[in-house]
Amino acid sequence: MAVSQKSRSSRLPGESLRDPASDPAQAGLDASPAPASNIILAVGLVIILATLLVPVPTPLMDMLLACSISLAVAIIVITLSAKEALELSTFPSLLLFTTLFRLSLNVASTRLILLQGDAGKIIRTFGDFVAGGSIVVGLVIFLILVVIQFIVITKGAERISEVSARFTLDAMPGKQMAIDADLNAGIITETQANERRAKIVKESEFYGAMDGASKFIRGDAKAGLVITAVNLIGGIAMGYSRGMTVATAIKTYSILSVGDGLVSQIPSVIISISSGFLVTKISSSRSISQDFSRQFLASSQPLMIAASIIAAMALVPGLPKIPFVLLAVGTAVLGRLTAQSEKQQQKPSAPATAKPEKEPVEELLDVDRISVHVGVRLISMVDPRKHNTIFDRIAALRRGFAQQLGIIMPLVRLRDNISLEPNAYEIRLSDQPVAKGRLEPSMYLAMDPGTVQQRVVGTATTEPVYGLPALWITADNKDKAELAGYTVIDAESVFITHLSETLKKHADELLTREDVQLLVDRLRKSQPSLVGDIVGADGQVSIGLLQRVLRNLLKDGVPIRELITILESLSEGAAKTKSVAVLTELVRKSLARTITEQYKDEAGKISAITLEPAFEHQMVSTLRQEGAEITLALPTEVVMEASRKIAQAWKAAMDKGMDKVVLLCDSRLRSPLAAMLSRTVPPLPVLAYDEIVLGTDIEPIETIAAQDSAGSVELDAESAVPEEQVQGIRSAWTPQPARQTNGGLAPALAGAH
Repeated sequence: MAVSQKSRSSRLPGESLRDPASDPAQAGLDASPAPASNIILAVGLVIILATLLVPVPTPLMDMLLACSISLAVAIIVITLSAKEALELSTFPSLLLFTTLFRLSLNVASTRLILLQGDAGKIIRTFGDFVAGGSIVVGLVIFLILVVIQFIVITKGAERISEVSARFTLDAMPGKQMAIDADLNAGIITETQANERRAKIVKESEFYGAMDGASKFIRGDAKAGLVITAVNLIGGIAMGYSRGMTVATAIKTYSILSVGDGLVSQIPSVIISISSGFLVTKISSSRSISQDFSRQFLASSQPLMIAASIIAAMALVPGLPKIPFVLLAVGTAVLGRLTAQSEKQQQKPSAPATAKPEKEPVEELLDVDRISVHVGVRLISMVDPRKHNTIFDRIAALRRGFAQQLGIIMPLVRLRDNISLEPNAYEIRLSDQPVAKGRLEPSMYLAMDPGTVQQRVVGTATTEPVYGLPALWITADNKDKAELAGYTVIDAESVFITHLSETLKKHADELLTREDVQLLVDRLRKSQPSLVGDIVGADGQVSIGLLQRVLRNLLKDGVPIRELITILESLSEGAAKTKSVAVLTELVRKSLARTITEQYKDEAGKISAITLEPAFEHQMVSTLRQEGAEITLALPTEVVMEASRKIAQAWKAAMDKGMDKVVLLCDSRLRSPLAAMLSRTVPPLPVLAYDEIVLGTDIEPIETIAAQDSAGSVELDAESAVPEEQVQGIRSAWTPQPARQTNGGLAPALAGAH
């Protein structure tokens, strides 16, 4: 979660991502034809196996040895041009492939040396030219190459790979937390977050594989020693058995054996150096050569000092002067060129060309769908650099929305706002405040559930979710408050609960047409026939109509996860009517099982407030169709009296610890009755009888009857509602803090922790 500071002079830093599409290695990988690559690899492995088993003619042997040397040169050039190790993530497999290739060539050359006394021009040339035709010189050079490869290069690369793999695994949790923080802040998208996570896993696997692949190189060096000894001893024996003198056999087969060893070890040393360069390369936007030139030529002063020291070495008696003088002059010239480059970089740019960077006007049109503005004292709580748990909890909140309601909650952006009070925060939808609160970051919120006997010292406040009285207490008094019976919650839990309840309340406003289109496209992959027949330009239900129905369901707190059931129900009703209200009621009936399970208590029963049949019949008779809406044309006195009684019944049930109470009514009354009670008793769900699954136990807790004079009152749809009556009804359903035992804030906050 990042804190955007448009209202301040500085911005908390976020990590910028390189566009994956601009990665040439990845682009080339994606563009490469996979079938052709598989065929080439299979042909290569077949050639290796054939070389192990089938005698190879000397011309073909020269061709394969030339391929081995060329492949080694190409590998080191490609490695030097890599910008990061993961660009060559297949390098461990490449090490295995090249090692097998060289060993197969060793077997083939050994067969030619022992059977024919001739292994081709390349092996003989290496034996004559590189070793100077001397067995001693050739063996010494061969042993030196083996020692360099076995002890210096391979050992160092293996150690670096081992340490890098260990450090990469240790750093994985921190990197994962940073990715989650950036994702929750909206700095990166879900796709970019997945790419980052995959890169972290790939990095750990790469260094672990390089650690194991280094064993191949060490084994190759050992095998080279054994193969050379076998060629030398076996060749002398074969030459002697063919009538050669011992001296002639030694001279002939020693040159071939040493040449074979050198031809094998030189590519091996080159590839070992490549692996060393690769594992020591840090992630950078430049290749190794570019980093070398940029870093070593960054300052002219060290070069001039080095030139002076090299020139002074020419004055040492007995040392050759020309090499040191030439090197000193070359270093001095390089230092001079670097100094000139430094002067050009230090020149101030012309004032006319210096233009301050301005934010594009188009970006001012962007509006965050969900944002939280915090005061200055709350910035530390949402600072992504401090790895606060609030980021993980917001991520969990988004996952909970997807699991419970079936919608993807937009990213929550946290911003600091110096115009707010230091401890205040605002929850905004489309940049419009919908909820406010105050927090004390280093303190705890203590609430009295009605069982507290001993008071604790604290600062009086109001809990932001339900407006209940509470206390802010210090960490020192936390244990004391818990022992006294208080419900104690940390500041982060208060904020997360407030955010969760606010977003649930406005879940219908969060569902855009684009969100609905994404849900439909996702369902289309598994149910193409259903979606194709029902939704879209050719279907019975447009995206706009589907969005309005889904919004009505979310407004009533009904999850929309069962999109298949919703679409099938709409397909049956959309052919008869396009009324959103009617279609919503039809969909609710198809979701009866979901609605029933949602309002069952722990005993499997539904606690319900019901209407007296006569009163219900009277209300049905007053139903009126006004455009697309169905309303109740009841007199004002009847509306206010019924609302007051329902509010009192709901309040009494809540005070008894019933946290799941519904109002049951006729299906024709459900929609207008819910609209009527939405302003007076908003937390009370209104259900129809046919939305309850048959066989469900219903426990009536109170029956609402009409007032005695209701029958003599004429219907007056235009009568006004006095404000004092509205306030009286609202105060009737407001729960008292001393009676909040099983329902209310404490369970909600406990679940958010």
